[in-house]
Amino acid sequence: MARLKTLILLLACAPAIHAQEADRAIRKGNTAYNEGDLKDAVRAYSGAEKDERGMFNLGNALYRQDSTKQAQQRFENAASMAKTPDGQARAYHNLGNSWMKQRNYQEAINAYKEALKRTPLDNDTRYNLAYAQEKLAREQQQQKKDKDKDKDKDKDKDKEKDKQDKDQEKQDQQQNNDKQRQAQQQQDQEPRQQQDRIDPQDAKRMLDAAQQQEKDVQEKVRRLMQPKPTTPPAKDW
Repeated sequence: MARLKTLILLLACAPAIHAQEADRAIRKGNTAYNEGDLKDAVRAYSGAEKDERGMFNLGNALYRQDSTKQAQQRFENAASMAKTPDGQARAYHNLGNSWMKQRNYQEAINAYKEALKRTPLDNDTRYNLAYAQEKLAREQQQQKKDKDKDKDKDKDKDKEKDKQDKDQEKQDQQQNNDKQRQAQQQQDQEPRQQQDRIDPQDAKRMLDAAQQQEKDVQEKVRRLMQPKPTTPPAKDW
């Protein structure tokens, strides 16, 4: 029975012991953090991650180390662990900062809005929210410009392709016309070449006829060249 009472007493004291250990770890981490020794600060705060203060401070140390993704995760945990609106607002504010550092402006806006729900009069958070909204608007505007440029490039490519297609079509048509002209010229030349060719037998007949005609002409000339009698022949009375 005595042993049971002792065990219950120890269990009751356990939260206080853990709280003391967390306090020591946080104090040690704060000292290292203020001295700029971020490695020791991260190591010390890691021993108090079950405490919302340790989790929040660990996120800050990681953020300053440029371990932004890890810091973001710690701030998310700190926001869920925080029991008061102020504690939650601080975690969401720094969560927004970690998203900003990653250039995820929409998530940063969401985090700052969560912080303002809990502390509406926080001017720092209001300023960061306005800044994040401006950055997001510029990013979207730039994306739109880039998209329009891509569209213009695509249009230019389409125009260039159409021009190339038309030029190729003209070239093909010209080549086709040239082929047709060459074919027509060959067809026009073939009959004349056939007409110019004379069959050997026809050539012989033509030559014989020409020679005969020449003989006839010569004979006719010869007869014409013979002298005519000057006096008529005497009649036989």
